[in-house]
Amino acid sequence: MIALCKKRSANGLRGLRSMFRAMDRNRNGSLSPVEFKYAMRDYGLNFSEIEITQIVKHFDTNKDGMLSFDEFLRAIRG
Repeated sequence: MIALCKKRSANGLRGLRSMFRAMDRNRNGSLSPVEFKYAMRDYGLNFSEIEITQIVKHFDTNKDGMLSFDEFLRAIRG
């Protein structure tokens, strides 16, 4: 997943922000587990519901059940 995101984000941070906004279907600034699941499917990655839950939980540092752009960025950039 990380390699795919880096490959698709040729413009660095700007590209990652643009990709994040495209995944944020309800435009609230965060990705719900459902939005994350559909975004991964759009990129050809079919995770199970359990895997999506575990990924979101792992990177959700503020424990609100969503992935903010900062959390997403930390997950991508390490």
